[in-house]
Amino acid sequence: MDRDATVAAEKAALRVKMIARRRSIPEKSRSEMSVAIAGYVIILAEVVNSRHIHLYLSIPALAEVCTSAIVDRLTAMNKQLSVPVIRNGELMTAAFRKGDLVQPAQFGQSEPQEPLIADESNLDVILMPLLAFDERGFRIGYGKGFYDRFLQRLSRKGITPRRIGLSFLQQKVDAVPADSWDEPLDAVVHEEGVIRFNSNL
Repeated sequence: MDRDATVAAEKAALRVKMIARRRSIPEKSRSEMSVAIAGYVIILAEVVNSRHIHLYLSIPALAEVCTSAIVDRLTAMNKQLSVPVIRNGELMTAAFRKGDLVQPAQFGQSEPQEPLIADESNLDVILMPLLAFDERGFRIGYGKGFYDRFLQRLSRKGITPRRIGLSFLQQKVDAVPADSWDEPLDAVVHEEGVIRFNSNL
């Protein structure tokens, strides 16, 4: 088995393990930890100083960090929000306001019913979902590569928003199997605080 195939197999096994681990956290605990994570997110300097923040609308069936409290608090801070939508196999960012009508999309995520693609050139912060992360800042997602390609596209355009993962601390692992195209995070926010990977932040 060549290296690419080995990494792919390792990632697939880790995804199964981490989805099970996350789902094993009692719903009440996940809810409480999500609120704690929201509290840390809104006091991050890069969030406080930002105007335009991209964040995901959490998928309950996948036991993700719930972003409802983050949406509430960022709305109260008058931040411009946008959320991921998939168009032609690529992740785009669409304008979002608290209370906008949403509908389930291709992979179970909620998308605005009437999406208006936002100007990604003024993105300041991207709050990203993940299944696992390591001390180097590498993350593993659901295997579609949407966020990696999204971040690479922004980089090619010279757009450099802060990349912040939202995670329960139980999702930290010793090492995430990484490919050359995997895009590392600047920080992860979990229920007990913030882990930064970029010393310049």
